Amino acid sequence: MMDDEFQSLDLLACYSPSWTGRAISYGTASLLAPQRLRIGPSHIAVICQYHGSPVWVESTTLSPHPCVILQRPINGVQAHLPELRIQDYIREGGHVDLYRLSPIDRLGKKESKLLSRILIQHFIGKEVTYDMGGALLSGTRLFKRTRLLPRADLNELFCSELVAAVLMRLNRMNRDNPTRYNPACLLRQLVREGTFQFEREFNSELKMQEMVNR
Repeated sequence: MMDDEFQSLDLLACYSPSWTGRAISYGTASLLAPQRLRIGPSHIAVICQYHGSPVWVESTTLSPHPCVILQRPINGVQAHLPELRIQDYIREGGHVDLYRLSPIDRLGKKESKLLSRILIQHFIGKEVTYDMGGALLSGTRLFKRTRLLPRADLNELFCSELVAAVLMRLNRMNRDNPTRYNPACLLRQLVREGTFQFEREFNSELKMQEMVNR
């Protein structure tokens, strides 16, 4: 994969065939969602620039790789090479969808630098940990529709909470409690509002085709 295949604030919707991944995807399914998002992703990550190259930033406890910035395994916000994490999902039989900002919402150079500063200096540099409780709560429809959600704590984040917080800071989403969003409902809202659009899918068939074309 070439560096120019990814842009700042690209979102990666990850579909895992594991028991946990399927439970999240089908537990947040919706027949009223945009067609590709009726079965939601189990995880979401975001792209930013680091020393001129794109990195995949996520909040997770499940990555088998050391963070490319902190150079050790992390339980929380971390960065990896995009192709490495995409291969992880393809290898286990899953796939990754790439969603990109609509043309009128693309980041300028200053905004791209701000995105990198927020993700790398604040969240990764401060070793923000993973919020398991918030992740579990975000997937429940009961609490999403009430005022019982906990207040946002940006020192402890689950995957979609991290992405929502960054989008709000960069004015690509209205301000709200980022704890409210699981990966599926976050992407559905962004697609319905026209802020993001589906760009491409990474799966095993595409991987084989790319190898044939080389």
